[in-house]
Amino acid sequence: MAVESDVRVVAGELPGEPVPYLVPAGSGRAHLLLGQVGRVLTGAEETAGVMSATTLSGPASQPIPLHFHEVEDEYFFCVRGKIQVWADEESRVLAPGDIAIVPAGTLHAYATLAHDSMFMGPITPGGWDRFFDFCGSPYDQPLYPAVDAGPPPFEKLGAAQERFKMTFVRDGAYAEPRSDAADETLPGQVTPYFLRAGEGPRHLLFGQVTFQLVTGAESDGKVAMTVTEGPGGAETPDHRHLAATEGIYCLDGRLKLRIDGAETELIGGDFAAIPPGTSHGLAVASDFARWATIYGPAGPERLAELGGAVAEQKIFPPLGEAPGTDADKLRSAAASTGTEFSS
Repeated sequence: MAVESDVRVVAGELPGEPVPYLVPAGSGRAHLLLGQVGRVLTGAEETAGVMSATTLSGPASQPIPLHFHEVEDEYFFCVRGKIQVWADEESRVLAPGDIAIVPAGTLHAYATLAHDSMFMGPITPGGWDRFFDFCGSPYDQPLYPAVDAGPPPFEKLGAAQERFKMTFVRDGAYAEPRSDAADETLPGQVTPYFLRAGEGPRHLLFGQVTFQLVTGAESDGKVAMTVTEGPGGAETPDHRHLAATEGIYCLDGRLKLRIDGAETELIGGDFAAIPPGTSHGLAVASDFARWATIYGPAGPERLAELGGAVAEQKIFPPLGEAPGTDADKLRSAAASTGTEFSS
């Protein structure tokens, strides 16, 4: 990641307060647990308790024990490799770009099925990311070890149930994964669901296609998540969100990011945390880029829906051939989503 500004860059411990900062790929607060590495990109301290965002990477492994959370909703967005997720009586094998949504109270588990598999996503409310600190061991390498020589921390895992309001269900049944489900629409309510890459509502704005993975309807307003794709030169003008913290996770390509007027560049695996009220904008600095965006609370995920146009195709148009922006429509959409543009 090329940094051209004084925006804080963290290599390990996070800032501990809601300020703009960048987490380079392979960094963040990391802990090793059962051969896998959990990395915290943002936590309760950085989001005023609204959410956490983490990644987990590891080799092919057995499923973790089935369990449920009393309070937290959990989101599994496959970044690379293959991830199997169980949610109540359903299971899917996720490929890159697929997502599984697991609301509080849902019996669930996951397994990494291939070398160097990774998922990322928010957890709401914030704070559950400290589970890794409590049960795991601090880790300072960019991926995961060839062998985890440490014994399973059974005592800590048992104590974690009370501390983190979760329950392991040791006699639960692991459902066989389905490959015949459509998984192409949002349910419009809080319920477990799966969504395949490229499915769900999609809209064109600023020459980019934004796919809605989670909206406020699916999270009871707590969090939202989108994936945006655009061609080189596509640009989102400077703006700020009045109430929502935004997290940008670069998936492919290069993004030139402006934060409070300072410029930096994100490449694959880099994460930027942007607190409410912080002016920011971005431009695609490579031939093509793809990035995931997390908002907490929900609201700004509807900006492209309300201010842009329905994307008839799943691919963005060539630069210069996208529909023009309707200034009045965009102004109304900004007001509806708690967004203010700089000009």
